[in-house]
Amino acid sequence: MRLVLPALVVLALAATRAEAAACCLSASVVGVGRLTVWEDAAGGLSTSYSHGTGRWDAWSQYRPLGAGLREDELRLEAWGLVRLHEAWQVSARVPWVVGVRAAGDASSVGTGVGDVSAAVRWEAVSLGAFEHVPGLALSLGLTTPTGRRPELATDALGASATGRGAWTVSAGLAAEYAWAPWFVRLDVGALYNAPFVRADTGVVQAFGPGGQAALSGGRELLSERLVLAASLRFEHEFPLSLRGAMTARSDSSSLAVSVSGAFKVTSHWTVTAAVSSDAPGHLGLAQNREERLGFMLGVRRGFF
Repeated sequence: MRLVLPALVVLALAATRAEAAACCLSASVVGVGRLTVWEDAAGGLSTSYSHGTGRWDAWSQYRPLGAGLREDELRLEAWGLVRLHEAWQVSARVPWVVGVRAAGDASSVGTGVGDVSAAVRWEAVSLGAFEHVPGLALSLGLTTPTGRRPELATDALGASATGRGAWTVSAGLAAEYAWAPWFVRLDVGALYNAPFVRADTGVVQAFGPGGQAALSGGRELLSERLVLAASLRFEHEFPLSLRGAMTARSDSSSLAVSVSGAFKVTSHWTVTAAVSSDAPGHLGLAQNREERLGFMLGVRRGFF
């Protein structure tokens, strides 16, 4: 009995530590991210590059980019997370976008600030607070029209367009469950785009409301150091409107897959990386969207 009790205590502590590591590393390996239980704030930088390979039209027909065509984008992003209270967090993201376009002998490069965004997150149920109960969090976000809309591009190929240029309000729900060394997460959200006046025609335009859902799962491979995750994400936006009237077949959909990883270099520093693709859209669920292959590399600093 004297040997059994200490052994059970050691096993319980090991399971708790492993679950906590998987939960906390998942904070930076999936989606927007969140603070770990011991962090007061976090910040970081990320660099992403996406290469356009084709586009699905209004009838979901895929058109590959022809010879001599290029639609690439480099995005540099600074972000920060701050804890206001045990259950409340706020975040902000500031992107700098570099667009590269080419068509035959013509080419263009454009740069500028993208659409800056901010969000607030409320953890209704903290991850691990109750046995067999997933963590639940609600979020409310705002995207500002700081980016340059396509009709405001300063070059003929549109490389200088850096955002949608519309106010957007979003709401989301995240549910995450962890059992060492695995975790799974479901994100669902909805968004509303405010109308704006087009600079080229003076017509009032509004992107349609949208929704998105993402299912992610991951596993810790090196104790308290490395976590790998895979995600499948579906997005849909309803038809846009001009002068208050819906435009036929202007709704859009996409289905994307990504594989990501987070490596904890020190207790404060984490390196993140990801590869993403819109190729699952070939299953017939993509419409009025580009197909892109993306790569991301980032660094995260936690403060506690």
